[in-house]
Amino acid sequence: MAEETASNNNAGKPDDPSGRPGRPVGPGSPVPPGPAGARRTRAGRPRRGTTSLFAGVATAVLVAAAVAAGTAVPATSAARKVDLPPAPLPAGQTVGNCPGPARLLEGSDVGTDPQFSPASSSARSAVSALLLSAPGGQLPGSTLSGLGQDGVLATLASAPPANANAGPSSAVPASGQGAQGAAENRKAVVLPSQSVSGPSVLRADPLAGTRTSVNAMMTFRADDGDLQGLAAANCQTPSNDMWLLGASTTVGRTAILDIANSSATAATINLDLFGDKGPIQAAGARGLLVPAGSTRSIVLAGLASGQQNLAVRLKSTGGPVAATIQQSVLRGLTPGGVEILQPVAAPALRQGVTGVEVQDPALAGTLSGQSGYQDAVSALQVALPGGTDAVVQVRVYGTGGQQALPNGGVFTAKAGAVTELPLTGLPAGTYTLDVRSDSSFTAAVRVVRGSKAGQPVDFASAGASTRLASGQLITLAPGVGSKLTFGVADGRARVSLTPVTAEGQLLPAKNVDVAGGTTVVVDPAQLAGDTVAGFIASATGDSVYGAQLLSQKDGVDVSLVGIPRGVATAQNATVVLGY
Repeated sequence: MAEETASNNNAGKPDDPSGRPGRPVGPGSPVPPGPAGARRTRAGRPRRGTTSLFAGVATAVLVAAAVAAGTAVPATSAARKVDLPPAPLPAGQTVGNCPGPARLLEGSDVGTDPQFSPASSSARSAVSALLLSAPGGQLPGSTLSGLGQDGVLATLASAPPANANAGPSSAVPASGQGAQGAAENRKAVVLPSQSVSGPSVLRADPLAGTRTSVNAMMTFRADDGDLQGLAAANCQTPSNDMWLLGASTTVGRTAILDIANSSATAATINLDLFGDKGPIQAAGARGLLVPAGSTRSIVLAGLASGQQNLAVRLKSTGGPVAATIQQSVLRGLTPGGVEILQPVAAPALRQGVTGVEVQDPALAGTLSGQSGYQDAVSALQVALPGGTDAVVQVRVYGTGGQQALPNGGVFTAKAGAVTELPLTGLPAGTYTLDVRSDSSFTAAVRVVRGSKAGQPVDFASAGASTRLASGQLITLAPGVGSKLTFGVADGRARVSLTPVTAEGQLLPAKNVDVAGGTTVVVDPAQLAGDTVAGFIASATGDSVYGAQLLSQKDGVDVSLVGIPRGVATAQNATVVLGY
């Protein structure tokens, strides 16, 4: 456009050799003097043989125009930043990688190629899923399949006809009564329980140019054997960078890192390990290949043995992956619990953790006072990847407000290590932790539940999470007790919970107000009845964190899962120009 402007402003005005704009050429207009020695007729027209002269003048005009254009539009250089608008990406499948059942490690040898045996005769594993339709009620194709060659395990919804995506029923009304009517016509599909024997993948096609909202959760239960207990995990969106915290590789503790690659591209994995005293250099932690459509398991004791607290940062090049840590404890012949550790929030200066259940202090002291039960106590674990120590401050908020911690909840976290702060002395209850530091960190809380000395205990892990937003799906597993916990450190927030019945019907939303400095515990059955199979959660106001606390009605089994982030309706790619 700049070149056009320069040309139009000088239309019909040839420049003289000096570069000054000439006057309009017409009848009676004087002809500018030519170069020295040029011969002209009386009419001012050049004699024959002066074609080369006009060629030279034309060249001068082109040069002048080029200079003018260069002045109007500066040339781009390697040092000049060129900002381009983000390029919209087409909507793709929504993918969730579900971990497989907990497994026993065969034999006593440790390494990166483990062998497994069945957990127990009573062990059972199942995936529960919740699929949300597009506005207007249209359902996209969605399946749960085994990772590898297991085939389709369950079909949540069949793919609509090819021309359905362009139909009016799938369009989202802009506003007004049409938008309200489309929201009222929205429905869901519930997969109550699908038995699984290995890792699985949940895939949902996009619809009307929008990614599908879907969520699933895998639960593992065993009433006997060395892996007695309850473990649960949300099906995970693949990523190329994640943190896992809460592992232990001391005697009697088994930590198995499971990596799943459901993409069509091979992935190369590098692991950064952080232990009790600092970073751990392990030769086998680099260049780990996970082929497309496959899984790989790594016994972490083979890379970092004897660590009471271990954090893992996993970075993938090539295909994105999902990763969990199967953590189990065996104290002599007594089962000490099992849990599936999921990725926690990336390091930041402030972290929020909710769903932290603490038992009565007297009972907690009795359990942890037994020989070999030193870690059978609720504790905060802080992983600090930086190069200098940091001061960490912890505030604890229960249903009745803030609770005091020894030393005001202030302690020093060691650089490049995992530092633990026991949560002893807190009254029995459910809490939210607000953790702050002067250096970036990530965190998790170990939760322990038992009944009496000499009996099996179970444990769970509450990881640091991101604040709740909108359109986040919560899946409830049948046959497992569940409570939802929400916590706010400062200000006030409101969480809107839209119940979803087992038949896929959306009920009127229920609002939960959470005051700053408190934790609110919600019983799904009391809120929405016994037929509720899940919720659509949306939050407004100040930062609020949420989690789901699972348990067995009869027993000490316990597990914790976060509330997965909602699906982004639109994705953009940043375009960068350079050399």
